[in-house]
Amino acid sequence: MGMDHVSLTVRDVEKSIEFYTKALDMKLLRKSVVSPRPDTRYVNAFVYNDHFFLELIPAESSTPTLHQRPASFPEAMRGTIGITHLGVRVKDLDAATAKMRAAGATPIDKSLQVDKVETIFFAKGVDPKIKYFKEPKKKPWRVALFSDPDGVTIELIER
Repeated sequence: MGMDHVSLTVRDVEKSIEFYTKALDMKLLRKSVVSPRPDTRYVNAFVYNDHFFLELIPAESSTPTLHQRPASFPEAMRGTIGITHLGVRVKDLDAATAKMRAAGATPIDKSLQVDKVETIFFAKGVDPKIKYFKEPKKKPWRVALFSDPDGVTIELIER
């Protein structure tokens, strides 16, 4: 079993394709007309970057917004139950931040720096090649948060 993709429900699939391809250098893989039931028909899209696939699905016209746009780091990262953000690793946080702003993303709070992680426990038997991260030793991690046009939180992290 393996993870296949993450899906976002968006207001406008075309606008979201434009945003994610511009802001995060994702590429459009495909658009599809989907008819899961006789009375339901919509266009979805898949965008990708390396081996990460993001499905964009249009919301029903009456669908309420999941939550208000977060105003602070704690609210954005821990303010709701469920998938809270898309984490994107970047090589240059300043350049990525400029690209996000140019694409129309809204900053959340101010960026921060992680110099130390109090404790990290890796599970026994994990292949050392897939240990996700180690404590910042040579240089601190830098993090910036943004909202996409639909209010989805995007975390940019430079490690």
